[in-house]
Amino acid sequence: MLEATEIVERYERFMELIFADERGDALVAMYEKRWPVQLVEAPASDRPHFHNAFPGGYLDHILLVYDCSVKISKMYFDMGGKLDFTPQELRFAALHHDLGKLGNNDEEPYYVEQDSDWHRKKLGQMYKHNEIQYMDAAERGLSILAEEGIPITQKEWMGIRLADGMYKEANSPYYKNSMYPYPMRTQLPWIIHHADYTATVFERERAKFG
Repeated sequence: MLEATEIVERYERFMELIFADERGDALVAMYEKRWPVQLVEAPASDRPHFHNAFPGGYLDHILLVYDCSVKISKMYFDMGGKLDFTPQELRFAALHHDLGKLGNNDEEPYYVEQDSDWHRKKLGQMYKHNEIQYMDAAERGLSILAEEGIPITQKEWMGIRLADGMYKEANSPYYKNSMYPYPMRTQLPWIIHHADYTATVFERERAKFG
């Protein structure tokens, strides 16, 4: 769980990072219009044993993924790898890889509080999926960015779309080398995926051990 002051700190840092982008004004306008409440209150998942199923969990997760992505990209570079993306592309993909988990807007959030005591006690499910149009979370986020007229690069698109790695079956053609000559022409999706996975594992352990 996060204290109110901790949520405010994460919100302020998130906004600072957003403002650093050349699309900052449009992005801030999007968040203020669609999710003035959800941005600070949304969880990152529905169950604590998965990760960050508490108010402010989304922001906490997004920022941790960004920090992990910076560290992983530095390690990759130090080992001799080529970084074929800009710091802005890395930041944008990391900060928006789970955008769809905010839902369409405050009136149509992705998660709502679980109102079943049985689900809470037996399954540890603190939230449940809202009854809105089903969409893959990454695809919902990309759709919203398109609706808002916010331009993104192909590498940013791939970083967001493929953030779940091969845990999502639809991502397999991008990650498998069966397509000649190599389907993945950028390392950004690998970086974002490993950052997301690392952050999630850390959040699980933090919930378990405190």
